[in-house]
Amino acid sequence: MAEERVTVQAADVLIHLSRQVRQAESDKALQFLVVNQTHQLVPYLLGVLWVEDEGVVLQSGVSHVERNSPYILWLNSVLQLLSQHEACQQGAFHVEPDMLSEADVAEWGAHLPETAIWLPITAGKRKAGLLLCREQAFGDAELVYLREWIDIWSYAWRRLDVPTVYGELMRFWLNLKATVPTRDALGTSLGLLLNPRHIFAKMMAAGCWVAAHGLKASFQRLTDEVVAIWHNKKRRWKWLIAILILFPVHLSVLVPGELVPANPAIIRVPVEGVVDEFYVNPNQRVVQGQPLFKLDPSSTLTRLQVAQQETQIANQEYRQSALQGLTDAKSRENLVPQQGRAQEKAVEADYLKSMLEKTNIKAPRNGVVLFDEPSEWIGKPVAAGEKVMVVATEGDAEIEAWIPVGEALELSKDSSVTLYLNAMPFSPVTAKLRYEGYEPILRPDATYAYRVRATLLSGKENFRVGLKGTAKIQGNYVPFAYWVLRRPLATLRQFVGL
Repeated sequence: MAEERVTVQAADVLIHLSRQVRQAESDKALQFLVVNQTHQLVPYLLGVLWVEDEGVVLQSGVSHVERNSPYILWLNSVLQLLSQHEACQQGAFHVEPDMLSEADVAEWGAHLPETAIWLPITAGKRKAGLLLCREQAFGDAELVYLREWIDIWSYAWRRLDVPTVYGELMRFWLNLKATVPTRDALGTSLGLLLNPRHIFAKMMAAGCWVAAHGLKASFQRLTDEVVAIWHNKKRRWKWLIAILILFPVHLSVLVPGELVPANPAIIRVPVEGVVDEFYVNPNQRVVQGQPLFKLDPSSTLTRLQVAQQETQIANQEYRQSALQGLTDAKSRENLVPQQGRAQEKAVEADYLKSMLEKTNIKAPRNGVVLFDEPSEWIGKPVAAGEKVMVVATEGDAEIEAWIPVGEALELSKDSSVTLYLNAMPFSPVTAKLRYEGYEPILRPDATYAYRVRATLLSGKENFRVGLKGTAKIQGNYVPFAYWVLRRPLATLRQFVGL
């Protein structure tokens, strides 16, 4: 009865795992199931999934496999050996010491439990397998359930057919190597493209002008040398490789970019206050002197009324003292202080009146107003000098790009900048470099980058300010070899320091 209950329980677990396999949406989910959830069917201490050309891709209880660690490198060699064993044709089998070398057996005792089974996996043209290890021996009934479970899992894995990104790149590289032409075939192709007769005919045509200037002999020696190099196979390849390495190319970089106003008028708050009302909408055309928005004048208006009343009182006291001073000498002594206090209150009232006028902000010139949603500003307290909006002249735009510190390159004043807009990928915007920041600036995404501004070329269509895309910034000419090795050498020097 106990064995029947165990059999029923294992069958239920197998059905449950099969349901999870059918519902898996990615190869990562399948790998997690076979390495970690197989424990529900058969208990074990360690599970390892190995795939040909990839090695160990997942280990039970570990979120990330360090592929270059000594343990994983040793395990890859052992599992590669087990995948080639003749017992794989019969399905799952116990791993015996005689299947390994003496060094691997000693290493096994230091890293893995004593008992292990190898479950070959059918993965198309590639070999794969699951290694399960524990201290107790595996029973025959457990092997039966494991074989059935691996068959179910393998079928789902073949349907997805995307084991890992690393494996896809490895297969792409192997296919690429198979399609690369041989040296003879490549030489034949270059011979067809670079037909010596055609090239030399053009050179001789150009030599007519050279001969007219008395340089025919020099030109003839040059052409003879080129012919000798071309017909010498070894020298031909050396020269072609040298030309390819030294061929000048533009050093360029692709960075985020957008269209921004070239010479905008920044509208800042002149006095401290609270935004009360907007008279314009975003992207609206305005003329010079048109009201844009206003601040809440309640506080300033109250202070102005108080100052005006105090000014009237001070003037009244001064007039009374002036009348009393005609007959009272003591009253004449208070005339100067009272006159100064009256003037002080008048100056304060004039100042508050000018502050009240500044609460209405007007457009300094014609253009288009650029700012955020007005509802986000209304009722918001602002400090003096805080930026609220921008008035940009229509059609007066330029490119702003940000070059990461790791992508920095030397630029000249005539460097070309091309912006490929996300909204209009087939209508690139061309410009010339105007400004490059001398030091990196902290960006909102917590990265440092150099600011670059480029002036649009004349005669181009007026694009809307605010459009974003990818900017291609071209630097100076460099040899093709430097263009290829620039980033790998920079990365290598960061780790090696040479």
